[in-house]
Amino acid sequence: MSTGRMRGEFAEPVRHDSPRLASLQEMYRPPAREHSISDYWHILLKRKWIVIVSVAIVLITTALISLHTTPIYEAVTKITISPPTSNPLNFKDNNSSSSALEDPQAGINTQVKILQSDTMAELVIHRMNLDTRADFAGRAQTQSNGGIAVSQSPAEESFRLESLIRKLQGNLTIQQIPDTTLVQVGYSDPSPALAAEIANGITAAYIEQNVKSRYDSTMQAADWLSKQLADMQIKMETAQAKLVQYQKEHAIVGTDDKQNLTTEKLDELNRELTSAQADRIQKESLYNVAKRGDPSTLSVILQDPILSALRQRQSELQTRYAQLDTWAGQSYPQMREITSQLDQLNKSINEQVKNSVSRIHNDYQTAVNREQMLQEALGEQMGIADQLNQNAIEYKILKQEADSNRQIYDGLLQQLKEASLAAGLTSSNTRVVDRARLPRYPTKPNIPRNLEFALLVGLVVGIALAFGLEALDATVRTPEQAETTSGLPVLGVIPMQPVFDKAGTNAARSRLLNKMPGTGTGPQPLISYLEPRSEIAEAYRALRTSILLSSVSHPPRSILVTSSVPEDGKTMTSINIAIVMAQQEKRILLVDADMRRPSVHTAFKIKGHVGLSNVLTGGAKVRDAIQSTVQPNLFVLPAGLVPPHPSELLSSSLMRDLLKKWCEEYDHVIIDSPPVITVTDAVLLSVETDAVLLIIRSGQTTAAHVRHTCGLLHSVNADVLGVVVNAADLGSPDYYHYGGRSGYYAANKMKSQEMKPGEARDLDQNPESEHDETLHTSS
Repeated sequence: MSTGRMRGEFAEPVRHDSPRLASLQEMYRPPAREHSISDYWHILLKRKWIVIVSVAIVLITTALISLHTTPIYEAVTKITISPPTSNPLNFKDNNSSSSALEDPQAGINTQVKILQSDTMAELVIHRMNLDTRADFAGRAQTQSNGGIAVSQSPAEESFRLESLIRKLQGNLTIQQIPDTTLVQVGYSDPSPALAAEIANGITAAYIEQNVKSRYDSTMQAADWLSKQLADMQIKMETAQAKLVQYQKEHAIVGTDDKQNLTTEKLDELNRELTSAQADRIQKESLYNVAKRGDPSTLSVILQDPILSALRQRQSELQTRYAQLDTWAGQSYPQMREITSQLDQLNKSINEQVKNSVSRIHNDYQTAVNREQMLQEALGEQMGIADQLNQNAIEYKILKQEADSNRQIYDGLLQQLKEASLAAGLTSSNTRVVDRARLPRYPTKPNIPRNLEFALLVGLVVGIALAFGLEALDATVRTPEQAETTSGLPVLGVIPMQPVFDKAGTNAARSRLLNKMPGTGTGPQPLISYLEPRSEIAEAYRALRTSILLSSVSHPPRSILVTSSVPEDGKTMTSINIAIVMAQQEKRILLVDADMRRPSVHTAFKIKGHVGLSNVLTGGAKVRDAIQSTVQPNLFVLPAGLVPPHPSELLSSSLMRDLLKKWCEEYDHVIIDSPPVITVTDAVLLSVETDAVLLIIRSGQTTAAHVRHTCGLLHSVNADVLGVVVNAADLGSPDYYHYGGRSGYYAANKMKSQEMKPGEARDLDQNPESEHDETLHTSS
C-alpha cells in the first residue's frame, strides 16, 4: 500500500454513514419491544434476593413476636335471642320507629348493642366483684393498707371504674351467627378460667337484667293503668248520666234510632199513606169505568153476582124472544109475556147498575178522604221527626262519648289484668344455648395465621422494594436503555467473561479483567487472542463489523475509545478491537493516550517506560516507542512516563501531526483515552479523530454520566460513532430476550478445550469466523 495513495484517500475527514450504520444495528440487537408481564417477572427474578430477604425478615420478625406474645384464651357462650314479642299491654303504635323495631333482625341488633353497653359492663363488674380481683383489676388497683382498703376520691373511683369498663369491653366480642337468632358472647383473657367465668357472668347478668327490665316496665305500666282506670271510670259515669238525662228531656225512648217511637210512627204513616194512595188510584179507576154505565163492563169489572145473574136471565129471555119471533111472530101470546119480563129485567139491571156506581163512588170518596188524612198526619209527624233529628245530633254525640268511654274503660281494665299476670310470670326471650367452657388452646397469637399473613406482607414489601429499586436504578443496563439515554446507536454488546467448570456448565461469572479461568496468573485482557472462539471474542468481532461497515466509502481510520467514568472497560475494548482488526491482516496501531493511568503495556506484557509522553516531549522517537505484540499486524504505542500536564501534550500540534502520519502508515489507529468526565483529554482528542466510540458499563455507568458525556462530545462537534454496552450479563433477566447465547458459546468453549494443542495454535493463527469471511467479501 503506497504512502501517496493513503494520503489522497484521507485528505478529507472520515464521517460514518448513519443510514448504513442504522441498518447494521438491526442485525446485532433485538427488535424494539413493549413491556409485558414477562418483563416484570424477569425484574422480580433479577431482584429475587430483595424479595427473599424481605420475606425472611418479615417471617422471622413475626415468628419472634408471636413466640414472645402472651397467649390469650377466649371463652364463648352462645345464647338465643327470640324476636321481641308484643308488649304485655298490647299497645298499638303506628309510628315508623315502632315499625322498625318489629323487624326481628333489628331487635337482635339492639340486644347486641345492649350487651356491648357501658351499663352492662358496669353491672357485670359489680355483680362479679371484678374491681376487687387482682386477676382482672391488677394488684395496683386492689392494694390495701394493713387489710383495710385504701379510700379513693370520687374522681379517682370514677376514673378507675371507667378504665375497668373499657378493659372489659376491649376484651369482649359480641357477634351474631348469620341466618340464626344465636349470638356468641366471647371474652378473651390470659387466664382461661377468668375468661370462661366472665363470659358466663355476662350472659347471666344480661338475662337477669332483661327479666328485671321487663318486670319493671310491666309494673310501671300497671301502676299507670290503675290511675288511668280510675279517671276513666269517672268520665264514663258522667257521660252515661248526661245521656240518660237528655233522653228523658227530649222523649227519646229508644236507646238507638231503630227503637225510637217517633221514627217508627213516621215510618208507619209513610207506609199507610203509600197504601192509601194505591187504593185511591184503584178505586178512582173503577169509578171512572162505572160512570159510563155499561152493564156488561160493570159485570166484568165489579164481578157483581146479582148483576151477573140478571144479565144471564136477560140473555136467556132475549134468546127466547128471538126464537118465538122467528116461527110465531109478534102476535104470539108468549111474546108479550117475554117482552114484559124483559122490561122488568132491564129495570132491575139499571137499578142494580146505579146502586153499584153509587157504591163505587162512595168507596172512591172514602179512599180520597183517607189519603188526605194520612197526608196531613204524615206532614205533622215529619215536623215532629225533624225536631227529633235536631235533638238526635246532641244525643248521638253524648251516646258516642259514653260508648267511647265505656270501650276505653273496658280495654284498660283488660290490660291491667294482663299486666298483673305478665308481671307475675317474669319471662324472658333470651336463654343460654351453650355455656362457656374452660378453653384449652389459646386463640392469640395464631402463629400459622400470623406466618401466612407475614408471608403475604413480606411478598408485597419485597415486590414493592424490587420494583422500587428497579425504578431508582439510574444505571444503564441494556442496549435499549443505552440507545435511549445517549441518543446514539448501539454498535455492540460485550458480555461478561464466563467461567466454566469441568462439566462444561457456567459455574460463575467474572468481570472482563478478572484472572483467567483455572489460573492465577493475572488479568486476561487479550481474550480475543487467547480464546478466539469465545463468546466475548465473537462479540468484539461483531463490534468490528459495525465499525467497518459504518461508512459506505471507507471505514474510519482513527478511532478514539473513551468512556464516561473510570472502570467502564474502555482499555479492554480498545485492546480487543485492535486484536480483531489485526486478525484481518490489517496494520493496526494501538495508542495508549491515557497518560494518567496507563495499562495497555501491562496487558501485552511489554515495556512501558518509553511511549507517547516521551515522543510528545521530544525524549524519544516514534519508531523507538512503538512495539510489536504477540498478535501479528498489531503494534502498540504505550503511554510512557506519566507527564505533569497530559492535556497540553495531547492538544499539541505535534499530536495532530503524529495522528495524521499514523493514519497514513496504518490501516487503523485505535486510541485509548481517559474518561470524558474525569479529565478533558478525551474531549481534546475527539476532534482530531475520525470517530469516537463511547463505552458504557452495564449496571455501573449511570444515565446522567452518559448524557453528560454525550453533551460534552457534541459540544465540540465530535463524530461519535456509537456506544458499546460492556460487561453485559447475558444471564441476567435484563437480557432474557437475547436467547440462549451463553449456552451456545459454552458448548463451543468445551469443544475448543478438548482440541489438541496444535489445533489450538492453528486457531490462534487464523481465528477468523464465518462472520469475518462474510465481512471480507462485503468489504
